[in-house]
Amino acid sequence: MVKFSNKPNTRGIKNTSSNIEYRSKLIGREGRLYAGVNSTRFSGMALGVGIALCLIVIIPYLAKLCGL
Repeated sequence: MVKFSNKPNTRGIKNTSSNIEYRSKLIGREGRLYAGVNSTRFSGMALGVGIALCLIVIIPYLAKLCGL
């Protein structure tokens, strides 16, 4: 004899809702990351150029000072 159940099959609904929740969190995380990178873009580039210029000036000066 086959038993029939009157309980709804919610496994598919739960899987779909968890998948949608996961994807929405990924989209939100990507948006926050892009906003953070975008807001620090100019200061990061300026800091990098400043460090590069310091190293271009300091390393040859130190080499000359040490007699290399």
